[in-house]
Amino acid sequence: MWHVSYQPLNCALIACIRYMKILQPHQISSEVLEVIHSAQQYLILVSPYVKLTQWQQLAAALTAAKGRGVRIDFFVRNDPDNAGSWEQVEALGLKARLVSNLHAKFYFSETSGVISSMNLLASSNSNSIEIGCKLETQTELDELKSFVKRFVVPHEISERPTEADLYLTKERFSVALEHYIADQTRRDARVTFQKDEFEIRAVSNTFFLYVDKATNRLFLSAIVSEAEASAFEARCSTFFTSPAFRYELDRGDRGHYSMVEGAYQPRLSTAYLDNLRLPEKKQLLAEVMTFIKSVRAFKDA
Repeated sequence: MWHVSYQPLNCALIACIRYMKILQPHQISSEVLEVIHSAQQYLILVSPYVKLTQWQQLAAALTAAKGRGVRIDFFVRNDPDNAGSWEQVEALGLKARLVSNLHAKFYFSETSGVISSMNLLASSNSNSIEIGCKLETQTELDELKSFVKRFVVPHEISERPTEADLYLTKERFSVALEHYIADQTRRDARVTFQKDEFEIRAVSNTFFLYVDKATNRLFLSAIVSEAEASAFEARCSTFFTSPAFRYELDRGDRGHYSMVEGAYQPRLSTAYLDNLRLPEKKQLLAEVMTFIKSVRAFKDA
């Protein structure tokens, strides 16, 4: 027979169970608004992602709080791909404090607070199933203050990403690639999208970039002459050395060009190149440029 002994619950845990109020999805935004409206001294807002363009009620509440002299500390996630969140905050005349690896979401003032799964996104407010809890005791609010000091502020960064990185996160891949090739070669380049592939005209040659949407695999190819095609097997290892590609020759026949082809070995995180995150996008731009330079050097030889 099993014997189970029950220990008394910790007093703080009992207090938490007794006073913590679980918020239903439709209640969360109104409680966050109440935190902002009732603040007289300070507001701490921790939301990795922010988009208030379609949430004018919340934007107006923050503007009003700023106008009545409330000190507002607004923490968002430090990520070049998240630059839109900083811009949303700063469009309200507030400073966005950038924190690496931020995932927590909570909002509090000197009198009340909300911990929630909800970012300050209009889409989260309108479409997502969220959960939260309301905090009202001084003990709970002091715990949130302590959390900010121990885990949020120490990870705040002082230097923002470079303008070049911010540009790459926002620009369409075709435009970014065109500018990158032109900058690297000091010559004009043209990148267009047609028939499910990118056509690249650069260094006096034509290249093609294709992504298989079923497998997220990327392929590059370049037109070569028949003489160059005949020399490919003997000279391939000299000019085509990047381990990022598997190279082969596609012999043209019946009026088709011969092509040097490179299968990009890393599998892309998404088949939609505009949606690549910054590190992956930068790596891909560099490897495409390597392929182009390798083809040019091979042809020149």
